[in-house]
Amino acid sequence: MFFLLRLAFWIGLVLLLLPLGLKGTDGKEVSVFDAFGAAQALVADLKGFCERQPQACAVGGQMASHLMEKAQVGAKWLHDSIGSAPSGEAPHPPAAVPGAGQTGALDLSPQDLLPVWGGGENGRTVLPQGAQPGAPAAPAAPAPLPPRRPA
Repeated sequence: MFFLLRLAFWIGLVLLLLPLGLKGTDGKEVSVFDAFGAAQALVADLKGFCERQPQACAVGGQMASHLMEKAQVGAKWLHDSIGSAPSGEAPHPPAAVPGAGQTGALDLSPQDLLPVWGGGENGRTVLPQGAQPGAPAAPAAPAPLPPRRPA
């Protein structure tokens, strides 16, 4: 639905930018009112399409209903994947995690939740990976300097 509103907006904008007097292929002036009348005739012709081509109209109706069902299923999937429960249903409880009371490989300890910055009681020391706490730290190599430019 929103697509149709955007389409109507952009078509209206293009129509506003078109000049009022247009020349046809034969050099005859075509006014905006003539173009509007032609558009109305096109819409009226499209309304009678199902009377002229009932087989094509039936196939188009089936295709439209199939696309509508796919859109509804996709919208339901998106709604469920965002986390909201469908109306009338209770939300599904999360699956039980084995060993939920124990710290596992994916669990965060309270020490992990403390910020690295700030100092004070919430401060903590960040050790390089593989370093042991309390072990003497290896002296850090100075950062290399960029090459000097000639003056």
